[in-house]
Amino acid sequence: MICFCFKMMRRIRTIFIVYFCAASLILVPGCALFQKRPDVQLPDNLPTSWAVDVAIEDLPIAASLLDLVDDDHLRKLVKEALENNPNLNATALRLKAAGYFLSGPRSRLLPKVNAGFAKGRNNQGVDAQTGDRKTENSHRLSLGVSWEIDIWGRFADEYAASQNAVLAQEYEYLHARDALAARAIQAWIEQVAIHRSMRIEEERVAILQRIEQFLIERYAGGIGNWNELAAAKSRTEIARADLSQRRAAWHRSIRGLEVLLGRYPRAELLAGEDLPAVNWPPVAVPATALLNRPDIRAALARAEAAKDSALAAQKALLPELRLSGQLLKSSTRLGSIGGTTTYWEILGGVFQPLFEGGRIIDESRGRRSEAEAALMELHHVVLQALKEVENALDQDRELAEQVQALEVGAKESKRSSLYFNERYLEGLDSIQSPLIAKEQEMAVRIRLNQVSAARLSNRIDLSLALGIGLGNDI
Repeated sequence: MICFCFKMMRRIRTIFIVYFCAASLILVPGCALFQKRPDVQLPDNLPTSWAVDVAIEDLPIAASLLDLVDDDHLRKLVKEALENNPNLNATALRLKAAGYFLSGPRSRLLPKVNAGFAKGRNNQGVDAQTGDRKTENSHRLSLGVSWEIDIWGRFADEYAASQNAVLAQEYEYLHARDALAARAIQAWIEQVAIHRSMRIEEERVAILQRIEQFLIERYAGGIGNWNELAAAKSRTEIARADLSQRRAAWHRSIRGLEVLLGRYPRAELLAGEDLPAVNWPPVAVPATALLNRPDIRAALARAEAAKDSALAAQKALLPELRLSGQLLKSSTRLGSIGGTTTYWEILGGVFQPLFEGGRIIDESRGRRSEAEAALMELHHVVLQALKEVENALDQDRELAEQVQALEVGAKESKRSSLYFNERYLEGLDSIQSPLIAKEQEMAVRIRLNQVSAARLSNRIDLSLALGIGLGNDI
């Protein structure tokens, strides 16, 4: 049976050559209509440098996102997030499933072989001696081969489109992985910053409580006045409300980080006391930075997939060459079916779509429109990426100026607070002056803490915008 199958395949090949030669005489001119289009690429008008002035030649060539953060504990948290985050794991499973689904379009390039077995019973037989009808059993064993020859490359284009679609999903997974790592780092920075601000609020409450107690004692001794004591109590209660609000924000921030890590959001994660150091990321020229970004790579792959799909839809208008063959064995008894005569059948034909209600033409036009839309989306993603880099570079410069100004402001506000406190103790000023000065000092310190954290977080955004992800670190 197997040897005969090989003989049948050789016959199919012969018939294929005959049909292909005949079809070529008529259909070869159609090949000129479906030339392969050039590969999808980034726009040619990309700038050679960034609008925000950056000394690229003085910066390192390459780095990983975690190389920019010098904190072993934070590295462990990022690794935990990558291992346990449900959304990232779901994305990985969808990517795995897409790889399995590739066998569908790939199988259309190959012959299809199927085997069958059938058993039947009928009364159509005639007894040779009596002439009466008799009941007979029938057993039938078959082996079939069918193949639609991909003479125009339509199936190859469909397979290429599927491959590029899976490639786009791979880059989207890498982008999601890098984004998750960045969010984990930024969430850690956020909760540390809130915790530090909360400590300043606690210090503020403690100072106001001491002032309030001091005024109570003065008032009890008949020295102070009720207006000063009421003002101090009011500021203390407001400070307590602010501290409560800050504490609630801190708990929310910790819960958000715990969810990223795949933990139950109990707000039990140990907080850090110091902001981590985040180095300035390496800045490449725009074209290099864009090609380092997984989302740009994904957009390129999607555009390639749309182009291949459009080309395949165009080729659906061309004739199809189909070949099929079948081996049959039949017997009234199952045990004797191996010794019966083998029957074979080979068919070949050219099929030209003529009328399907405009489906093929409309699908071709639709796929072509989708390919054009994919190119527009690619251009949008490129522009968005350029904007993200420029915004992050500009933001870092502005935040650096704010940090410098607030550092001076924090120093001067502390001096002012000490000055007015001494004047009050000497009886040269009212209690309002040192209270206002202390409020200003605390506000500047909190603002400096927030801006410092924002600058570190912005550097993580800049790293992602420049295509600096995890690489092979994890």
